Amino acid sequence: MKAAIKSGMEKFEIREFPAPEINDDECLVRVKYCAICVWCYNEWLRDGTDDIYGPGLTGHEVSGIIEKAGPKVKGWKAGDEVLVYDALHCGVCPECASGRETYCRDVRSLHKGYAQYLAAPAANLFAVPEGIKLAPASLITDMVGTSMHAIRRAFSVDLGRDTVTVWGLGPVGLFVVQGLRTFKGVKKIIGLDPVESRRKLALELGADEVVDTIGEGVEERLLSENGGAGVNYAFNCVTAPKAIETAYKSLRLNGYLMNITGSIKTADMMEKRVDGSWYFFKKEYEENVRLVLEGKIRLDPVISHIYPLSGINDAMEMRSKHPDKSLKVLIDCT
Repeated sequence: MKAAIKSGMEKFEIREFPAPEINDDECLVRVKYCAICVWCYNEWLRDGTDDIYGPGLTGHEVSGIIEKAGPKVKGWKAGDEVLVYDALHCGVCPECASGRETYCRDVRSLHKGYAQYLAAPAANLFAVPEGIKLAPASLITDMVGTSMHAIRRAFSVDLGRDTVTVWGLGPVGLFVVQGLRTFKGVKKIIGLDPVESRRKLALELGADEVVDTIGEGVEERLLSENGGAGVNYAFNCVTAPKAIETAYKSLRLNGYLMNITGSIKTADMMEKRVDGSWYFFKKEYEENVRLVLEGKIRLDPVISHIYPLSGINDAMEMRSKHPDKSLKVLIDCT
């Protein structure tokens, strides 16, 4: 099979490898699409030739077709269209037993998606929803799952939903905007990003207002919400320290900053909540799919490019260096 490996700064190479062997409880998945995540292009940008993850690199937003099922696998067969849940977990610890797989004491990432085949435990597969093509379906796990999990986690603490900000209107931020629109009580969604095309799309996908983060007065503008009290919830989807600091400072007292990417570094000790979120629980998948099938969360508008596996370096450059031109970039691994 063909698979990507790291061969230098801003350079992946496509080389031939044997297809992976599968264990009795695994399936061999023929990868169709693997979307590029921030983890992926940061690996591409990194100096050095050491290959942290081996063939297939960091790819984890995978849709594909089962080529072969192990003898102990039940419920799956060759030809089934599947999505891959990236969080490898033991399945028996108290966290797994309670349906919180990302809290597993032995959680690891599968990360082998930029290849023509990968081996995945049958327990880590989801059925592709009927009627959804494999390209957009690849966004249902990480993009929809991560965004919805972060919102559910934040909204489990009820602080009022009068004004919610979304910092960064790249792929994750745009799915957060869409996800927020599905929750009752959200009165105003403000999206913030320096790229005009992303702000425009955010309005189409559910934001009430958008703000250009380049310039002065952003913090003051947000602090004017709620009669001058500030913002109830801020969802951070950027890594820029200044933006995250402003997201925090613009919160009302007892407000909630949810970091999906990035982290806050501040000396401010006001009574404001700071949290983080990673990936999603498997039990959330069905509800996420329902929202997609009902058209409440749209996948296609967030896809900007599809490249062949042979063009992976061009794809990584587009995604990492041209935010004004790209959103979600997919690799066709066939």
